[in-house]
Amino acid sequence: MRLLALLLTAITFTALITVVNAFNAVGLSDNGTAELWNGTIVAYSYHVNAVMGYLTLYNSSFASLGFAPGNVASVQLNLVVTNGIQYFWIQNIAHFEKFNKTYYIVWFWDDLWNITSVGAYLNVKLINGSRSFLSYQSYAAYYRYVAPPIMLVKVPFTVSCMVTVNLTHGYINVNYWYRLNSTRFDTGWVKYDDVLIKVNSTMAYIIIGGFNPGNLSNDVEWVVGGYTAAAQLYVNEWNATLMLMYRYSNEWFTVVGGQSRSFDTGESVNPIAGISERYVNGVVNQEAGRVNSTYLWLINASVGLRHGKLIIRVTPSEARWIAVIKDRVILLNSSETVVNIRNWAGGKYKLTLTLYAGNVSVYKYTYVFNIRSVGLWFWLITLALALVIIIIIYRGILKYSARALGHYV
Repeated sequence: MRLLALLLTAITFTALITVVNAFNAVGLSDNGTAELWNGTIVAYSYHVNAVMGYLTLYNSSFASLGFAPGNVASVQLNLVVTNGIQYFWIQNIAHFEKFNKTYYIVWFWDDLWNITSVGAYLNVKLINGSRSFLSYQSYAAYYRYVAPPIMLVKVPFTVSCMVTVNLTHGYINVNYWYRLNSTRFDTGWVKYDDVLIKVNSTMAYIIIGGFNPGNLSNDVEWVVGGYTAAAQLYVNEWNATLMLMYRYSNEWFTVVGGQSRSFDTGESVNPIAGISERYVNGVVNQEAGRVNSTYLWLINASVGLRHGKLIIRVTPSEARWIAVIKDRVILLNSSETVVNIRNWAGGKYKLTLTLYAGNVSVYKYTYVFNIRSVGLWFWLITLALALVIIIIIYRGILKYSARALGHYV
């Protein structure tokens, strides 16, 4: 939950909430900053219309301590939606609770908060979604809808949450999606809430980078924390992988920044009995351990030339890396890309690699190389050698034929 609302509605717990908020949820986030290979921090801001996170859980043992009862872990997709004037904090949250050694209970809910100003309440008359408010109610701290199915699933299982945003009839339209799958179970993508924010708008988008009038970070985060109401998760065992992506031009890309911490949510993971993370082979690996709130990767690119091939390596992989060379544009969709240049004409070439966040350039790397041209004399000599070989072979055939004919006669 948003810490600000808790301070407004539960002031008697101020001291405890302040302590809890000193910690963070753990996962993957992008707040519009990234660290380069040389330690430089770069800032950027971009807009998208869809974000998605997935987490595969293999094993866990945990306790959630907080105001709300329930030994439940949450994994939250949190983001900021705006029309350029009003700002709303969006949460799409998966919850799971251990049922026995191998099975978990899983359910989903969504939240929507008004962050157009600090401490703003939500005018429920302007919200049209699956939840119904009381007829006399005009304002609320936030909107929440709990998806009806509570599902039982066996480990390993994957929970995925997605939020899409568009403009519908001149209003902001926020769609909440989930997917739950395991070895023999798959819900497919389910749109469980369709919320229309009835404020006149000419645009609607997810903004990543900078801050909003509600004094929150415009970040997108896919993070693990306690159950709800600023609960903290204490972890004994944990083994999971996760990833966070955004959609641009109908393709999905890994976020650029890649920090292991949350910025806006009040739920957290204990920093000692917590979750440690590493970025390996294009995914974030999670295991029980001390929390390491840091950038999970350093943005980097390298190019090697070997045996007539360009070897291009980039970090992070699956991000929106674009290579331009010889009037050719290549979308690099893996950590390593090989380009065969053996048949290219001789000359000087420049390869430019650019990492984009949406349509915003974040990092650029240039590699210049030469291909030695094959001169006219080389081809003449090669042709002459070929002719000599043909003549030798031809003379040998004639000589052998003459001997064979003489022997027959």
